[in-house]
Amino acid sequence: MILYATKQTIKELNIPMPDELSTFNNIIANKVIKEQLGDELLEWGLKLFYFDGRKCVQAVNFASKLTLFLFDIKNKEVGYIANGIAMYLNEIYSKDIKIKKILERFYDEYPVCAFSKLVNKGIIASLNHNQFYYADDGYRFYEYIDKNILNTIKILTGIT
Repeated sequence: MILYATKQTIKELNIPMPDELSTFNNIIANKVIKEQLGDELLEWGLKLFYFDGRKCVQAVNFASKLTLFLFDIKNKEVGYIANGIAMYLNEIYSKDIKIKKILERFYDEYPVCAFSKLVNKGIIASLNHNQFYYADDGYRFYEYIDKNILNTIKILTGIT
C-alpha cells in the first residue's frame, strides 16, 4: 500500500520519505512504490486536520474514494496509519464474510506500506472537499461524542 501525504501532513507528523530512511528500508519503500504505483486500490491520500486540538488524518482511497478518519495521531504512531486503515476496513466489512476473506488475502499479499508525497490533484481536491464539506473542518465530529467518548464507528456509518 502506498500512503501519499500532503506537504503539511509530512511536515507536521514528521513522516519520513523513502530517501530519509536507512538503506534497507529505503530499498523496501522504493520497491513497494515501484510495484504498486498506478494500482489505485493500493493507493491512499492522507491529509492532516485537527479535531479538539488533536492531530487527525483523513485517508482517501484513490480507486473507491472511500474516506476514513483517524483520530489523535501522535508523531510516533505514523507507522501505524496503515494498520488503522486496515482496522477500519475490517470493522466496515465485519458482517460480510466474503469481503473479510478478500481483505485477509489482501493483507497477506500486500503486508508493507510506503509513504510518498501526494501530487495527485484530484485526490487533493477530494481530501479538501471532504474536510470542509463533510467534516466541517472537524467540527462535525462533535456530534459523535457521547459521554466524552468519540464514537468513530458511528462516523463510518453516518449515524449520529
